[in-house]
Amino acid sequence: MKILNEKQSIIVRKLTNKSKPDTFRVAQNEKLTLVLICVSATNYALTVELTGRRAEAQILGILIGRKQNEILLHTLQEHKAPQTMSDLHIKSVLFDRSELKYEGAIRIEKAAQQSNAYQRNDNLLLSGEAKAESKPALEILANEVRCTHGATLGKIDPEELFYLESRGLDEAKAQKIIIEGFFLSLLEKVPDAIVKKQLTKIVRANI
Repeated sequence: MKILNEKQSIIVRKLTNKSKPDTFRVAQNEKLTLVLICVSATNYALTVELTGRRAEAQILGILIGRKQNEILLHTLQEHKAPQTMSDLHIKSVLFDRSELKYEGAIRIEKAAQQSNAYQRNDNLLLSGEAKAESKPALEILANEVRCTHGATLGKIDPEELFYLESRGLDEAKAQKIIIEGFFLSLLEKVPDAIVKKQLTKIVRANI
């Protein structure tokens, strides 16, 4: 964990096949940035509870699958207090015969009026045998909230690859640049330059 100030902190979780479930609680006026990074098979469950008024949680996921690795990921954003905010964005790049199964749930309790919850999962397939499955679930018990979710599934744009190759890059190098750019929007959300640099190095070493 890195404490940015009295009310703001960053936690980075490196997921493996030995990772155990986690529950994080965010109290009144606190801000948590949680980064999940996975470069191997895993079966991981995460719960983030927003327990105090104006609590905020940002959850970022960087997932890289290779060979026949299976990444099983379950997340729950649980709003228990009013005026809370959660923003989850998971991105995966899947090579070979790797597979992602993601289940993301948002629960907004009756007391959590004026809360805002967001969930998004974007997946980039680098092989015809790679697979990604995304299952959102919403349970909204309050009537004055904003809650949205979305998911995408795609491959590298051939025109983008061709453009980079026409600039003198070989296919492998061009592909790495595109993948790094795919993760860039997540890395830019990390509110600390040192942590961002460390995560960037991990991404570059595994693509």
